[in-house]
Amino acid sequence: MSYVPGWIFEAAVTNACREFLAADLPMNAICKKYAQGLSERYSEIRLEEFSIGIESLTRFLAEVDAGEAAVDFLNGFVFYRIHYETKSKPRKLKPLFGSVEDPVKTLEYSTEETLKKFKAYVFGLRSNAVPLAPAGWRLDDEHDLVFLNELAGRSVDFLDGF
Repeated sequence: MSYVPGWIFEAAVTNACREFLAADLPMNAICKKYAQGLSERYSEIRLEEFSIGIESLTRFLAEVDAGEAAVDFLNGFVFYRIHYETKSKPRKLKPLFGSVEDPVKTLEYSTEETLKKFKAYVFGLRSNAVPLAPAGWRLDDEHDLVFLNELAGRSVDFLDGF
């Protein structure tokens, strides 16, 4: 099996949630875009994994009264997961061999783990322990990640949500 790396799944689910909150599109249409897109390159990812992920992230954002900052929190977490393995270890986006987007042999992602890491990120923002994304940064501008960049830039058909 060839699984999606955990950090790519986390970035994709969080970016899907950002798109859902920022756009006037049905959640299923956005989930379909990401689930089908990732399944083109990695083992199949079910649509439900994205909808559960988006719902849990939005529920947490409501619990902490994120309000207008919700989209910034989500965008910051996507930036953080792409550029950092841990808060003190930057991710190497240009490895010597292969691609950073290559599949992994073991399943290393879950919606529960994504929510747990997102919560830690949001609470880390309060103590300035983790970075926010630079102003104007978006996943579809990330040129070191060709596949993820292309996936984020795909348009969503409103009718896919039905």
